[in-house]
Amino acid sequence: MNVKRPWLHEVDAATALFVRRHAVHTDEFEQKTEHLSSSSDGTLWKVDRYEFDRVYDQALDDVYRTVRRQVADIFSFHSGDIQIDEGFTDATMLRYLVLHPFTRDVYVDVAPSGVVETVYVWMHPIEVCQQRDQITRVTLDVSNIVEETELHKLLREQLQFPSHYGMNWDAFWDVITDEKGLPDIVELYGWTEFEQRLPVAANTLAKCFLDYANEPDLKPCQIIYHQIEMLILPRQALKEGEANRLIFRHLAGATFPLHVERKTSVRLPKRHRFSLERIEEESVLSGIVRNHEEIAPWLTLSIDDQRQDVVTFSHETDWLLSYYREGLTLQGENIESVESIDTADYVTFFHHVTRGAYPIELTFCFGGTIAPSEKVYRLTLHDKAWEKLIEETLLPQLEIPKAKRFWQSFSSTTSQQSLETFLGECHPHIFGNFVLAHDADDVYHFLDHVNGSIKRF
Repeated sequence: MNVKRPWLHEVDAATALFVRRHAVHTDEFEQKTEHLSSSSDGTLWKVDRYEFDRVYDQALDDVYRTVRRQVADIFSFHSGDIQIDEGFTDATMLRYLVLHPFTRDVYVDVAPSGVVETVYVWMHPIEVCQQRDQITRVTLDVSNIVEETELHKLLREQLQFPSHYGMNWDAFWDVITDEKGLPDIVELYGWTEFEQRLPVAANTLAKCFLDYANEPDLKPCQIIYHQIEMLILPRQALKEGEANRLIFRHLAGATFPLHVERKTSVRLPKRHRFSLERIEEESVLSGIVRNHEEIAPWLTLSIDDQRQDVVTFSHETDWLLSYYREGLTLQGENIESVESIDTADYVTFFHHVTRGAYPIELTFCFGGTIAPSEKVYRLTLHDKAWEKLIEETLLPQLEIPKAKRFWQSFSSTTSQQSLETFLGECHPHIFGNFVLAHDADDVYHFLDHVNGSIKRF
């Protein structure tokens, strides 16, 4: 089996021998640790940290720090028969080891079958580990920043920059790339409001953090953006009962009591036969929800076409969700924008989706592209071959017509189209189109023109 992946690089035999000889086999880090025979080809594979998303786990960190270099620079553990494939990048343990500030390099020992037998972690010298033994975490509240000068003052104070800090972005880069570097964790609160208020400054700061992360010789730092994102899910995206389930899931971490409000609009009959005006009456019913059991009675919407209900839940500072006949709108920090709509397409979308657990339920909607009204198609993805699923299952159902010349009849027969045609003519940027993915880990990805990005929630 060819185990080469973008995040694996073959190591020469001398390095492989050195790593195995100096590895410490201990069960303090991983209970399943055991000494296994080396790969038949005598080589190791080095893990490329830049192919991994940053991850932070307090429990893993506590354990890792307790076993930080005790008698050698290298320790090893058995990985529990993790299969080497592209989905392996989602293995929390490996991602954490690769990006930990104590880690210099990570190697994997792979059997011919493609199973990871042993993971070797090469740590920084003991002096470096001791200096980094205490997690440093800095919180930056940028929600009330209205000028770039205020931002630099906040950065100077909270990140403990020297008094001669120049209060500009060149000076900021010089300071964070010195020997001290950034803290282990930097949390930014109020980022959504800050981006809207000072987009240039926000973009520059984020780019500095990104460039910092791409510098191999700098101490790793996890940047956490606490953003309040909004997500609009149309009715046809959801299966029966799924809206209620998403509401309960969204409110699971909310602080009770919550304020709830049901606004009802009723369209009255015409005053007389030839009247064009139809008067609407509105009524508002408010209440307090003190626990999860009190949520359900508010989620029943009227089925009368002349009556429209909008149910809104909110906490002390802002609203959390709105539920109505046409769909569901959610807002909160548990919604993440993972890609801008300017660069997002189906390839990018499935790059994120297929990193989840299978089976993955897919819902495609095409409104105004191939039909006069929105039509929904539901498919199930069992592996990474999403192109094959579209070609073999979705396209035969769509029967996408080719572009016709003006003299051709709209009733002429059309042939089945290719994946290339689908990607071009059924793009999610088109009004009414979207695709929703829901994996076995209960993670959703949503792509449509309304939200302006690929959302993960």
